[in-house]
Amino acid sequence: MESYPYSSYPDSGDSSPRSREIDSDNGSHHHPTSEEVPPAASVAGRVKLMISYGGRIQLRPHDNQLSYVNGETKILSIDRSMRYADFHSKIASVSGTDEVCIKYQLPGEDLDALISVTNDEDLEHMVLEFDRLHLHRSSNSS
Repeated sequence: MESYPYSSYPDSGDSSPRSREIDSDNGSHHHPTSEEVPPAASVAGRVKLMISYGGRIQLRPHDNQLSYVNGETKILSIDRSMRYADFHSKIASVSGTDEVCIKYQLPGEDLDALISVTNDEDLEHMVLEFDRLHLHRSSNSS
């Protein structure tokens, strides 16, 4: 859920929540964007995820496309071998509530096709999708 090219949402900047980068391990507030990090560095041991919480998905009135409005959006760096219970705890800590529902969006998919993450296997699949995205990007750029 890092920075995906949401080409189907060209005007989403008007309805997107503000964002701030965080690192769950050392409190650092700046991390390179996906454009600054080569894909090999992303695969090394950590995954950067864009997380949004506290808002809602709704139709934009000017084009009837789904968008995430209000709430907060942050970048969270996690270890790729993290277990679901620890991942859930980090998300709960960042969002300030234990009642979190973790879902992710595949590139090119609409917000009505989010994929739930509820256990270790789901989290592993999410990381594999992240890797596929970076492998696709690196093969297209070479």
